[in-house]
Order: sequence, then structure tokens, then C-alpha cells
Amino acid sequence: MSNALPDHGGLSYLFLTLAAAHLGLGVWGWQRWSQAGRPVALLLVLVAATLLSYDNLRLGVGRFLGPGETLQALSVPAFVWHWSMLPLLVIAAGSVARAAGLDWARPKAVMGLFCLAAVGLAAHDIPKIFDLDLRVACLADTVRYTTTVPADQLCGPGEEPWSSSAGAPVVAIVTNLVVLGVGIALWVAHRWPWLALGAAAMFLAAGAFAGSAWALPVANVGELVFTLGLIVTAVRFGRPARRRG
Repeated sequence: MSNALPDHGGLSYLFLTLAAAHLGLGVWGWQRWSQAGRPVALLLVLVAATLLSYDNLRLGVGRFLGPGETLQALSVPAFVWHWSMLPLLVIAAGSVARAAGLDWARPKAVMGLFCLAAVGLAAHDIPKIFDLDLRVACLADTVRYTTTVPADQLCGPGEEPWSSSAGAPVVAIVTNLVVLGVGIALWVAHRWPWLALGAAAMFLAAGAFAGSAWALPVANVGELVFTLGLIVTAVRFGRPARRRG
């Protein structure tokens, strides 16, 4: 596969399509959350995934807005939400494992470890919010603000490759591995493959094209599959919130 993407307008519309798909999936998820007794795991998944539609939308509309303060301001919430809310998926994975009756997940101490891991991951990423530095990047027909601009995504002559202090996506990788591990356990114990398959798709999508121009669109398609796997699993095994009184 060529490292270059065709510059004919298709990539922007792919992101807009993904934005619509995430929006529809989110609406369906919130409906299921209400109908299923408001399970805690599903709530955490939906909160963590809330801005995925928005993130794809800002990638899709960048070509129409062009570089500038408006697009840059629209980009900030996507990074803030990602760095602060993604660890909720670790707690959601633990909640699903416990609600599914997996023997190793039944002790409260295990759920405590999931929560502690999520806090540690959040503590790793949240400080990035206060040092957020975004630069403009161009990929095929898209224009976006991001934390890393490789040489093949420069927008004009005289610009140079650039990378912020945000570093590698450690939290995203660890979160993905935790969800994958729980997914495999559910597959073995309950013959439910969808969480494992969704997490595996995300892992492969994020890593298979690393360093390639294809990395961003493929990873965002992987996010949709990942989110779908999380939602259907949380619907299937999620535990309703305890009612007071």
C-alpha cells in the first residue's frame, strides 16, 4: 500500500461520515443505557466516548474553515476530553468483568485496582492539558491542529516538522490492552468475542500504519469499531446503578 493518500476530497468526507456514525452510535447507546436500568459500565463508556463524534467533525470541517484561531479553538476540547476521560474505560472494563461473574474480578480489591489504575493513567495525561500546544497539519484534503506534525503533513513551504511535549500515547495503549484482556476473558468464559475483537481492531488500526499517512484515518475507523464493541458489551454485561432509599 502506498504511503500517500489521494488528495481528492475523500478523507474529509470520511471523517464527517465517522462523525455521523459515532453520533448515531452514541444516541443508541444512551437509549440502551436508559432502557437497561442505567448500567454503570455503559455510562462510563458513553461518557468517555462522548466527543469522538466531535473529534471526527473537527477533522472533517478543517478544510472548509482553514488554518486559524477558529479551527485551533475547536480542536482544544477534543484533546482535553481525550486526556481526561479515556481512563474511564479501564473502570468500565473492570465493572464489566465483575458484572459478568468472572471469578478473578469478584473481589472488591480487584475493582479497586482497576480504579487505581485509571487514576494513575489520568494523572499521567491530565497535566498535558495545561501545556497544550497545537500546530496546523495538512493530510490529503484535511486541515487540522495537532500535537505532532510530521514532514509529510506540512501545510506550506518554509514549515518544519514539529512535535510537542505530549509524548507517546501511553494511556491509550495501556487502556486498550486492559480492555483487550477483559475482552479475551469474556470470550473464554462466556463465548462473547465482541469486546476482544473491538479492542484488537483498535490495537491493530493504531499500530499497523504508525508513521504512515494512513495512520490517522485507519485509527479513527478503529475507534468506531472499538466503541461499538465496548457499548454492546456494556449493554450485555453492565451492572445497573444501585438505587438509593
